Amino acid sequence: MKKKRLPFALSLLPFFVLMLIGISGCNKSFLNLAPISNANVNTFYKTAADINNAVLAAYSMNKGIYIDNLAAMAQLDEVRSDNTQDDVRIDNFSTDSGVEWWYWTWDQLYRTIYSCNIVIEKAPGVTMDATLQKQYLAEVMFLRAMAYFELVKNWGGVPVVTKTPTDISASAVDVPRNTVAQVDSLIVNDLMYAVQNLPASYTGSSVGRATSGAANALLGKVYLTMGNPGAAQTVLTTVVNSGLYSLLPTYAAVFNINARNSAESLFELQFTANTDPSPLESYFASAASGDAGGGYYYNQPTPDFVNTFETGDPRMGVSIAKDANGNYYCIKFNDPAMTSFANSSHPFPILRYADVLLLLAEAEGDSPAAYALINQVRARATLPPISAATPGTFATKLLHERRVEFGFENQRWHDLLRFGVAIQVMNAQLAPQGVTIGPNNLLDPISQNTLSANPKLVQNPGYH
Repeated sequence: MKKKRLPFALSLLPFFVLMLIGISGCNKSFLNLAPISNANVNTFYKTAADINNAVLAAYSMNKGIYIDNLAAMAQLDEVRSDNTQDDVRIDNFSTDSGVEWWYWTWDQLYRTIYSCNIVIEKAPGVTMDATLQKQYLAEVMFLRAMAYFELVKNWGGVPVVTKTPTDISASAVDVPRNTVAQVDSLIVNDLMYAVQNLPASYTGSSVGRATSGAANALLGKVYLTMGNPGAAQTVLTTVVNSGLYSLLPTYAAVFNINARNSAESLFELQFTANTDPSPLESYFASAASGDAGGGYYYNQPTPDFVNTFETGDPRMGVSIAKDANGNYYCIKFNDPAMTSFANSSHPFPILRYADVLLLLAEAEGDSPAAYALINQVRARATLPPISAATPGTFATKLLHERRVEFGFENQRWHDLLRFGVAIQVMNAQLAPQGVTIGPNNLLDPISQNTLSANPKLVQNPGYH
């Protein structure tokens, strides 16, 4: 059962205004990604360093998907599920397209795509090392694929925009929706290019940039979402066989702030207190948590999520704590050194090796090989192995393992969709509120702001 509250509302400029903004660069350190503004997009990109700055700007925009606008993506990917609760309109599957979370996330995703498209357009015209040029293109194709993957999972077919507009006339910026298959095709093509042209690893200040392993892992998840487990199995096995990744010895070690870019991390969002901080700890902490500066108490764990952990599972204590009032809240991304509100250095995981193992188990299907993969993750949590003889279906057992392993990591809602059980699971959660959902609730509404700005868009069924 979910308990409810309403958020305070903020406003943003319409998405089309960003077309006037030249997003052109960043600080040279990969961890400090503040973009340089006011550079003319058409004349600025002349050197390899200029293109690198543009790539870093795209990384910065990508981070905004997950942390900006009060961590709006968590509302769509976690709060919409049975894991967490927050905004009553998200929790109760409101059909009101005026809810700001829809607008914020859509806007930030297309801002990221715009930043990536700048690099894709400008890099080929700059004289530089050919391998480096392909790497830069591959990095932003990886980021663009991430953005479109979030869009297609949440909204279905969306406009595929691969070029930056030359003006803000209606003919340039009013773009109709593409089909899901067309969006999926772009995602797969971008990731295949990334796999072929990204390095397997980096050194020095470049550690943390996208790698071929990250691209293969994301591609595996995309293939599973598309219903192609055979293709997923192939690319995920490539990641496992690379020998570059492994589970850290304990779950606590994964979220130790000193384990940044560890052997378990394929791709994570990088943060540095004071210069490029994460606000997630403060957004998710409760006011009574004792956290520096208090907290907004977003993304609250549901009682069902708290109670789903097996006895003795250490993932519970790493993920969730009780505040002074006895309320549970997320502590997974806490920075012990944080001394002021929203000023954390803790990274946020996007792809972990545990995810690769469990995705590969999903691709394998009900088999001894799949259980062996699941049991690697369970063994790290000091839990006994499971098998076909363990009560429950294979899908139920795998979904449970994913739920407790990736809580608060923006995975649960899309796991429920991918396994085809979202309606069943959420109707059980929503029954005490007298709420029932159906197929139309599986996609998010396009916000009214977005529809007003682009009359060629058509709303998803069931929304107003």
